[in-house]
This record gives sequence, C-alpha cells and structure tokens, in this order.
Amino acid sequence: MTKGFIFTSCLAVFMLVSCENPEKFDTVELKDKSSLENTSQTNLKDIELIYRYKCSICHGIKGVSIIDGAPNLVSSKLDIDERVAIILEGRGTMPPQKDVLDMPTIRGLAVFIDSF
Repeated sequence: MTKGFIFTSCLAVFMLVSCENPEKFDTVELKDKSSLENTSQTNLKDIELIYRYKCSICHGIKGVSIIDGAPNLVSSKLDIDERVAIILEGRGTMPPQKDVLDMPTIRGLAVFIDSF
C-alpha cells in the first residue's frame, strides 16, 4: 500500500465519522440571543448546524479544539467584530470564509461562539 492510499483512506474515515446526524446533538443555548436576532437574518438553528458541519471539524462540537493549531473557542477573549474579521479573512491554517458564507451567517457564527 502506498502512503497516499493510506492517507486518503484515513481522511475518508475521518470525514465520515464527523458527518453525524445533527438531530443527535444537544442544542447549545446562546447567553444573549438578542445580539444574533438584531444583527443577522439567519436563525439560531441554522447557525448551529453550519457551525457543526463547517467549524466543529477543527474547533470541536463544544468549541474545544480537536486539532493542533485550531484555537480553543471556549477560552476565546475576542469580541464579535474580531471574530467576524477572522472568519471573513481567515487566520493561520483557517481559510477565509468571505467567498463561502454570507455576512449574516458569518456574524451569526461569531455570536454563536459566545454559547461555549
């Protein structure tokens, strides 16, 4: 077996394991839902699902990083605007999301991190 085949196989297994049914997850409550409702057209359930499918692969379901280099979101001291900037432009190994997600979703994700 080649290294590429083993790597690809491991990656495929990791991706399949991380794609769990969202109905099985516990709902995370925001500390202050008003900031999400006032700044975003995306509802909380949608934001939670987007986080679980897009962000939790590196940052963990509950915001505790699961890979080297991914910040622990539970201990984050960043404000909403700083989080928005990082999600938009990326930082370190995190790719920018400005061409992938719309602004209400990005802002919703930045607010959602407060729930950890």
